[in-house]
Amino acid sequence: MKRVLAAILAIATLLSVSGCQDTATSSNADSNNSQTTSDNTSQSGEQTEKPLSNPVAVDEDGKVDMEVALKYETDFEALKAELEAREVDPDTPVSKNLNPEAKALFDYLKSIYGKQTLAGQQYFDAKQYEDILYINETGDLPAIKGFDLIFSTGNQPENDQHVDDAIKWHTEQNGIVTMCWHWKVPVDMNNADSQGIAFYSDEITNFSFKNAVTPGTKEYEIIIRDIDTAAIKLQKLEAAGVPVLWRPLHEASGSWFWWGVADKESQEYYQKLWYMVFDRLENYHKLTNLIWVWNGQAKKAMVNENTYDIASIDVYPNTPDYSELASSYKILAGQVGTKKMIALSECGYIPDPEKIYAETSEVKWLYYLPWNGEFLLKTTGTGAAVTNLNGTPSVNEERLTVEYLQKVYSSDKIITLSELPTFEGTDKIVPTYIRLWMFNEKDFDIANTKLKDYKLDFGE
Repeated sequence: MKRVLAAILAIATLLSVSGCQDTATSSNADSNNSQTTSDNTSQSGEQTEKPLSNPVAVDEDGKVDMEVALKYETDFEALKAELEAREVDPDTPVSKNLNPEAKALFDYLKSIYGKQTLAGQQYFDAKQYEDILYINETGDLPAIKGFDLIFSTGNQPENDQHVDDAIKWHTEQNGIVTMCWHWKVPVDMNNADSQGIAFYSDEITNFSFKNAVTPGTKEYEIIIRDIDTAAIKLQKLEAAGVPVLWRPLHEASGSWFWWGVADKESQEYYQKLWYMVFDRLENYHKLTNLIWVWNGQAKKAMVNENTYDIASIDVYPNTPDYSELASSYKILAGQVGTKKMIALSECGYIPDPEKIYAETSEVKWLYYLPWNGEFLLKTTGTGAAVTNLNGTPSVNEERLTVEYLQKVYSSDKIITLSELPTFEGTDKIVPTYIRLWMFNEKDFDIANTKLKDYKLDFGE
C-alpha cells in the first residue's frame, strides 16, 4: 500500500506542474480519380480533422496509388542547387512548411539547448513497462519518447500501434515525440510477395540499393510506395496536432542496415535516398509537422545542412559508461559543427548530467534516449520484462541502479515530463496502463473512481 500511495503522490506532483501553408499540388501530381488521405468530410457530412499538407493519393483499398505516386520524381541536381544557394540558419527550421505547433516545439528546443537536456526513452511494448518503472521509482516520466514506423510500412499487415500511441503520448500526456523508421524491404526481389521483408543487410539477398534510387526499377517503385505510406502515417500525426522529431535512415555510418554507407557507391545511393525522402515529404506532400533529425553519424553519410535541424549519434558502449560521452559528441560536432543542435538519439547507458554540465565539459546533448527493454528493465531470456505479482518491473542493475536513475531525474539539468511547458492542444492525463498498474484494476471506471478519491486532476 505504501508503494501505491507513493506512486499516487508522485503522479500528483507530476501533474501539478504547468507546464500558411501553400496547398497547391505539385504539377507532377494527377488525381486520376484517386481518393486522398485528407478528405475532411465524413459520409454523414460532418467535418473531420484533416492534415494541413498535400494529400497522398490512394486507391479504393486505401493503399498508395502508384500511378499517381510515380509521376513525381526528385530532380536531384535542382534540389541540391536550391539547398546550396540557401543560407544555413540554425535558428530557423529547415522545413518551410512548419505549422504553429511544430514551430513552437522547435523554438522550445532551441531555448533549452546547451542549458538543459531532455530525458528520453525508446518505446516498443504496448504494456510500457519502462514508464511504469520510471513512475514507480522517480515519480516522473521521460519528456521525450521514441516511436518507430517499423510496423506501418512495407508489404505487411497494417499496424499503427506506434503511431496511435505517439498521438496519445503527445495529446494526452503533453510529451514530445521522436520517430525513427526501421525500413523493411523485400528479402528477395524475385519473390517479393512471399519471401518476407527485413531491414538488416545480412537478411536481404538481392534488393539493390542502386535500383532503389533509380526510376523504372521494381526496387524504386517499392521505395516510392513506402515513402508515401510513411507520409500517410506522418499526416495522421499531423492531423492530430503532433509535431515529430523525424529520424529516417538512422545509423547510416555502418552497413548493418540496407541503407547504410559501406563504400563510395553506397554513399551516393544513401545521399540520393535521403534527398528523395526529404523532397517527397517537404516539397511534394508538404508535411507541416516535421523537425528533421540526421543520424548518418559519419562524414561519408553527410547531407546538406538545409535538410536537417538536429544532428544525432547512437552510442552503445561495450562496458558500463556513465560519462558525458565526450568522445562521441566530439566526433559528431567535428562532422557537422556546433551550430546545429546535437542529440544522443540512442544510448546503452544514461550519461551523468553532472558530467555533461561540468565546467570543463563542452558537451551539449539536446536529449538522450535509452533503447527499450533490457537497456532499462530486468528481462527474461526471451526479452520479456520481469515483474512482481502487481506487474511492477525492476531496473536492470547491469545497466543502472535505482539510485542513479533517481539522481538523473532529480537533476535540475534534466527535463522530465512534469517540467515541460504545456504545448498547444495537449492535456496532462495519467496513461491508462499506469492507472491499471497503480490499482491492479481492470475496470477503468473503478480505477478512475479510486483516483478521484485522492482529488487528483487527471482530466476527463
